[in-house]
Amino acid sequence: MRKLFVAAASASLLLGGATQAMAISDHGESKIPGTGAIVQANAWHCNVYADKCSFKTSSKALKGGAHYKVDKIKNVATVKANGWNATISLSPSGTYVSENTRQIAWTNTKTWVADVSGIADPGGAFNTSITTCSDASAFKSGSKGFASACAND
Repeated sequence: MRKLFVAAASASLLLGGATQAMAISDHGESKIPGTGAIVQANAWHCNVYADKCSFKTSSKALKGGAHYKVDKIKNVATVKANGWNATISLSPSGTYVSENTRQIAWTNTKTWVADVSGIADPGGAFNTSITTCSDASAFKSGSKGFASACAND
């Protein structure tokens, strides 16, 4: 038990203050018409944090549970701080949407996955939680599939 505690504490220090006790996650999926494949959106972030919180989103193209190469796959991560006078900054910085919301987009070609990850630094009076959303899109031979997921505390 002591070794497990030490390992957990060490992992917490490696995350630079992004203490993770548990993760909050969500996923969604939809078909890519005419391909027999799906596009999947995934979103995760830490549940408990002292200062900063890690997050990760992904878009995946799958067929029969296996990786499915598409022409283009895109992931848009939207991270929002919830609370009175909430603000947020991200690392990497992301695009300003509003005082409490930032977005980061990543597109890959000729592959099956696009991921975005980073550290959220929420602030403001009575900041209580963050929301992490993932918008996935995949394009294959003129067919388009879209899926979304939002992890909420």
